Amino acid sequence: MFTHNSRNFRSSTSLLIVCVALFCSVGSDTAAQPASLDTSIYADNQQNTYTRCLIAADVKPETGLEMARRWIRLKGGEPAEHCAAAALIGLGDPEEAALRMRTLAEKSNGAPSIRAGLWAHSGRAWMDAGDYGQALQSFNNALVLHDKDSEVYLDRALTFAVLDEYWSAIDDLNRVIDRHPNALEALVLRGSAYRILNVIDLASDDIDRALSTHPNSLDALLEKGLLAEATGETDSARALWVRILELAPTSEAGDAVRRHLERLDLKIEPSVETE
Repeated sequence: MFTHNSRNFRSSTSLLIVCVALFCSVGSDTAAQPASLDTSIYADNQQNTYTRCLIAADVKPETGLEMARRWIRLKGGEPAEHCAAAALIGLGDPEEAALRMRTLAEKSNGAPSIRAGLWAHSGRAWMDAGDYGQALQSFNNALVLHDKDSEVYLDRALTFAVLDEYWSAIDDLNRVIDRHPNALEALVLRGSAYRILNVIDLASDDIDRALSTHPNSLDALLEKGLLAEATGETDSARALWVRILELAPTSEAGDAVRRHLERLDLKIEPSVETE
């Protein structure tokens, strides 16, 4: 259950987290579409330019990067540099993006919440790059500056789990669930961590809580199947996984289910005795 893809770091929401903290006006009409490369956009106020640039970085990274570079030449400052780094993630260079985000976080004179957002985005880029040690340090730095962000606790929990530090992951997930008792993602991730630690009763409690409010959650159903398999209930596991295939056959969860079903079939296949 705990994989890099457990959280989708490169999304419009993720890219705009720091934007909101800095000075974006995300709700404006001008934020609805990626910006063109017409230099007249830089005459607009920086809030709209920044929002446009980040959306372009997410939807069409090549355009976002070119826009950011022009804006940097026009003294766009931290927002322009942040947009360039965000575009690099979409262009398949998350390590360079992470380095740029880290440099921005280190040199920024912004408020603690702004620097925390930059550190958090650096951590997400490090996750994309597969450097979980650097990601953990970035998330630590973010939470030192601003310890109220549940999204960063979720990110750090996943990082801990990838590093096999499951109890630390659970500590962070506890913080999220204390604030948001029905947080689906946190409940499923905590249930997965408890299962891996063989604390089956607590794992079951979390997954049942998740399914009570989100009965068709693919991740929760997948995890419930893994719990059923762990307790020897292979028929229940198979039924849960088949349900996922019925709900979303082409999803990532569906792909995972096929692998689990194949493994399950191999596991229960009767052995053939040789004479």
